[in-house]
Amino acid sequence: MGLKQLEDIWSTVKLIPFAVVLYDVKKHTYKANSQAQLIFDLPEKHTLNKADFEHLKFSSPESRKQFTIEQLFEKYLVINTNCHVLLQKQTKSLLLNAKLAQLNKHLHIATFEVIEHNQDAQYNFDKIISKISTDLIDIQNDNIDTHIGFALKAIGTVCHADRSYLFKFSEDGKSMHNTHEWVNQGIQAFKEQLQHVPTNSLPYFANLMDTTHLFKVNDVASLPIKATKEKQELEREGIQSVLCIGLRYDKELVGFIGCDCVKQKREWTDLDLIRIKLVGEIIANAFKNLNYKQELQRIQQQLITANQKLNQLVNTDSLTSIANRRCFDKALESEIKRCARAEQPVSLIMCDIDFFKNYNDSYGHQQGDEALVKVAAALKAQCRREGDLTARYGGEEFAVILPATNEQDCLHFTRLIQQTIKAAGIKHNKSSVSEYLTLSIGFYSAMPDKNSTPQCFINKADQALYKAKETGRNKVCQFK
Repeated sequence: MGLKQLEDIWSTVKLIPFAVVLYDVKKHTYKANSQAQLIFDLPEKHTLNKADFEHLKFSSPESRKQFTIEQLFEKYLVINTNCHVLLQKQTKSLLLNAKLAQLNKHLHIATFEVIEHNQDAQYNFDKIISKISTDLIDIQNDNIDTHIGFALKAIGTVCHADRSYLFKFSEDGKSMHNTHEWVNQGIQAFKEQLQHVPTNSLPYFANLMDTTHLFKVNDVASLPIKATKEKQELEREGIQSVLCIGLRYDKELVGFIGCDCVKQKREWTDLDLIRIKLVGEIIANAFKNLNYKQELQRIQQQLITANQKLNQLVNTDSLTSIANRRCFDKALESEIKRCARAEQPVSLIMCDIDFFKNYNDSYGHQQGDEALVKVAAALKAQCRREGDLTARYGGEEFAVILPATNEQDCLHFTRLIQQTIKAAGIKHNKSSVSEYLTLSIGFYSAMPDKNSTPQCFINKADQALYKAKETGRNKVCQFK
């Protein structure tokens, strides 16, 4: 559609006798006629963008979900279907009836009409209760307050109350506290003042809640003498009528949901009772589901932790706490394949403690084990990159995998190993090459390909190690 054709269409459409907004999906631009400019407080511009609507809040009257102007056009409004939209402006809020039409693939047009009735009266309770139920079925810790807040606002609105709230009893039942509260405009909130309230401070209320799960008062002034404490508290909060329904969890009373009327008395109807009870049951079930989910998550976390510990046990040498032969075999195969794909070299180092049998015979097996632990720690300390792996290959033999490492860097690494072992200063009076414990080291570096195998790397590094041992020990040899 050309620009001239678009302008011709707009010159006609903008004359429609109610608010019209044209949205170009491709360019993310808008046009608004004079009625739309008035309703949305828009500047008198030929073309508008998203920023011109940022002072507005659009939301569904059936949920707490808010929309940007783009989301309103692209996700919320349904073509050729009347939709209700709550418009929150800086000074007031309006309930709009909106209808969307599609001129072509990239051009949408919406009409908006202000509904003259009070927006709260437009709430359809059946739709609201369905939304509340849907939201609370999959409730999570991070959004529980939002959903319960919406549920309290909904029940307070449909019951023409000035305040609605949720209370929980302590585990021992000796106190109660206000966890969530919604108050109408101009009504004082009491949530902060109603924490850890002793149950025995309101005995008449507590008894009714425990026996009938219902506290229904159309006129606080008419409460009996035995409810003197309750009357004093309700009058302190400015309440003229109150309705509370107990919440049960696994047949145990755990709290209650309630509504207050402050501005005027209310004759609570059976419908009010049904509605607040229904919302209360949904909330109670939501908490039950949340507890089940938390317990399931706790069990799942325990299983994950147990599996991690098991995996660690399966892949770790029990004496030295470095990788064992099983872990080494898997890691070597994996790194050879990865480096073949990345066209990077792999180096494998094999180390053997010189004259270790003599060391054990001289110092004893316990000190021999301590020597193995020190050597393992020294080797592991040099493996600082992700992917580097030190493993106990067997007995007094160790292996080091160095991915993305060429022969020059690997040779430098073996020198660092020798320096570290020397610095450890482990006495070995039965060695013929040094008065301290030493290592013979062999290594193999190569650029692997799809035909390279772990056994090939092991055999060549082992041959280099054999050469180091046969030619004097306490030295480094490379397979070439």
